[in-house]
Amino acid sequence: MEIKRRQFLTWLAATPALAANSSLLMAASEGASLRFASSARGSDGHFYLKIASLEGKELASHRLPDRAHQVLAHPTKPWMFTLARRPGTFIDIYDAQALKPQAQIEVKSGYRLYGHAQVSPDGRYLYTSERHPTEPEGRLVVRDLEDNHQVVREMTTYGIGPHEFHWLPDGQTLVVANGGIATEGREKVNLDSMQPSLVYLDSETGELLEKRTLPEEFHQCSIRHLDVAADGQVVIALQYQGHPIDRVPLIAAHHRGEELAELILPERIRSQLQQYCGSACFDSSGRFAAVSAPRGNLTTLWDMQERHFLNAAYIADGCGIASTQVAGEFLVSSGQGQVFTIQALSEERQPVFTRTPPQVNWDNHMTLI
Repeated sequence: MEIKRRQFLTWLAATPALAANSSLLMAASEGASLRFASSARGSDGHFYLKIASLEGKELASHRLPDRAHQVLAHPTKPWMFTLARRPGTFIDIYDAQALKPQAQIEVKSGYRLYGHAQVSPDGRYLYTSERHPTEPEGRLVVRDLEDNHQVVREMTTYGIGPHEFHWLPDGQTLVVANGGIATEGREKVNLDSMQPSLVYLDSETGELLEKRTLPEEFHQCSIRHLDVAADGQVVIALQYQGHPIDRVPLIAAHHRGEELAELILPERIRSQLQQYCGSACFDSSGRFAAVSAPRGNLTTLWDMQERHFLNAAYIADGCGIASTQVAGEFLVSSGQGQVFTIQALSEERQPVFTRTPPQVNWDNHMTLI
């Protein structure tokens, strides 16, 4: 898949939200092939960071210490950050240009990672969601990438179990999904009293700018994964911890100053999702969104301007989602080893690996680089 410079500039003018990712801009403007990255379990039982082209060619395979969760691209350097799955302790940094390890960070004694991270827009600081060893509220821990990855500050997330978080378009505000679940290892220990929340924080001061919760009857809808569009709208994937046949929200949206808004699923779709959504992603235009439900083998597609359900694509154990440079188009990875492109305005899907896919189980998240 090759992008001509004129086509790219036209597309870029229509999608300013991606201008911050200079590695993507450089690859596209120079006509280079785009790549995606994800963690995966190999056929040997070990865990890897995998990088592949959109033409389906594996480009790198870097062994990790253990199972990972999110893979994150640095905005200006060819670094890939791979975060250990909760409650892991490692942050692996890999140079995707030189195809060699860059560094590996261990969290502070007693802390545990919640699987997600963000790099500051200027590229200097790495933010990670973590569990504090003694305090119930989660933390965002900030490390200086230019000073030997030293922890320079941390801030409360004003909730238990922070998971995914993202920058708002202003480059200073962070929106955080507090899942609300207290854990001991992988065991959930507070399901009767959990209180998930969506919070907005000032990334420099840690000030709480806004906090939203679902109605009390939905307090077991864990707010886990999210994405942010160029206009600041947030799309949210929920995971319900209550009875498997309860009628509860599974996907939501939010703009600052509003209440959380449930996105209404057709009952024939909602009943198949098994109360679990795994990843959320806006497309390159910011109008469309995809939310995966790996247990239900469906990825739902939405018009976020109207907050209206469009369709659902069948992908067995499909969870990881990334937007491509084409408006309305997404990549979705399957735990069974395949990666597909899907279209928001149709149920069309095409395999990326047209020959034999790599013998891996893709993990929950992926990213375009």
